[in-house]
Amino acid sequence: MDFDIYLIGDKNFFKDEESYLEALDKCFSSGIKAFQLRQKDVSDKSFMELGFKIKSLLIKYPGVKFFVNDRVDAALALDAHGVHLNKNSIPVKEVNNKINNLRIFYSSHSIEESKKAEEDGADFITFSPVFKTKNLESGQGTELLKTAVESVSIPVFALGGINEGNVREIKDAGCRYIAVQSAVLKQADVAGAVRRLFEAFTY
Repeated sequence: MDFDIYLIGDKNFFKDEESYLEALDKCFSSGIKAFQLRQKDVSDKSFMELGFKIKSLLIKYPGVKFFVNDRVDAALALDAHGVHLNKNSIPVKEVNNKINNLRIFYSSHSIEESKKAEEDGADFITFSPVFKTKNLESGQGTELLKTAVESVSIPVFALGGINEGNVREIKDAGCRYIAVQSAVLKQADVAGAVRRLFEAFTY
């Protein structure tokens, strides 16, 4: 594995697209090695246009892995490293059997889902929500996260409510990988937020 922090994008955190792309540039220059394009509120055309702009930005950062949320067709068109699927997406097994050049993330919310994703050929999973988030009153906690990590052999990325203040709890639970969004992109200093996450997570 050549990345342990997985950044999930959302341009709606910013006043305009230019500000979003500038923030991503700072994230990549600060060490982010994996990024997911996740934008559910735009047309297919706008999604692809944004994807190609991010791809152009990544020319400066050839080591960054580029993932596309849910859209296998868009991932292929953008020549992405992989696609991030969920229970409402094309099944992991179908993508794994028919497309050889896409790495597959799967959004898991239970031990059973985690095991099934691995059986079907997922390369990585996110396990969420670990902590309380803006939209959820509570998380599943680090004990269940630990069980998820121990239940599969593929990398498990903890997701949900993670920030520099609680990231060590993830490491203490035996999880070596995290996925974040607000902890970076909602911060005034995104580059500083990335650096602090790395410092807290690599103690």
